[in-house]
Amino acid sequence: MNRTPVKLKSILFKFRNFLGLATTSIAAASFSTTATPKLTTATSTAMEELKTRVCIIGSGPAAHTAAIYASRAELKPILFEGWMANDIAPGGQLTTTTDVENFPGFPEGIMGGELTEKFRAQSARFGTQIFTETVTKVDFSRAPFEIVTDSKRVVADSVVVATGAVAKKLNFVGVGEVLE
Repeated sequence: MNRTPVKLKSILFKFRNFLGLATTSIAAASFSTTATPKLTTATSTAMEELKTRVCIIGSGPAAHTAAIYASRAELKPILFEGWMANDIAPGGQLTTTTDVENFPGFPEGIMGGELTEKFRAQSARFGTQIFTETVTKVDFSRAPFEIVTDSKRVVADSVVVATGAVAKKLNFVGVGEVLE
C-alpha cells in the first residue's frame, strides 16, 4: 500500500476522533463489548479481543468523568486504568494525596485515595468495563483504532486519552525526610 503525505484535513479528522465522542462510524452500531479469544501468532497465547465504541485510557478524574458520561449515553465504554504506570497506582496523582479540600461536594475534605475509589465505583455502577492493565500500544493510524495490553486487544471507534501528569519531584539531600 502506497502511503501518501497526510493532509491537514485528514489530521484534523483523526484528531477529532481521537478526542472522543464526536464521531463514530456506521459500523460502530454493530460493535459490542463481548469478548472473543483470539490466538496471536507471535506468542501462541490466547489474547482477548474486545470491541467498543469508546475506549478510555486513564484512571483519574478526567478518565472517570468520560467513562460516566459514555456509560450513561449507553456507549458501553472500556477503561484501562493501568497498573503502577509511572510508579503511581490506578487513580493517578490523587492516590498520592492526603487531604483533598478543594473538590466540590466534600465540605469536610476527603482523602485522595477515597475520592478515587468513589470515581471508580461510580464508573462501574453505570456499566463501564474497567481493566487494571497498562496499555502497551495504540494504533491511531486508521479507524477503528486499536488498543493493546499484555492480554487484550481492543478495537474502538473513539479513544479518550486521559493519562494525567506526573509530578516532578526535587532531588536533593533531605527530600522526603519528615521534620519533627
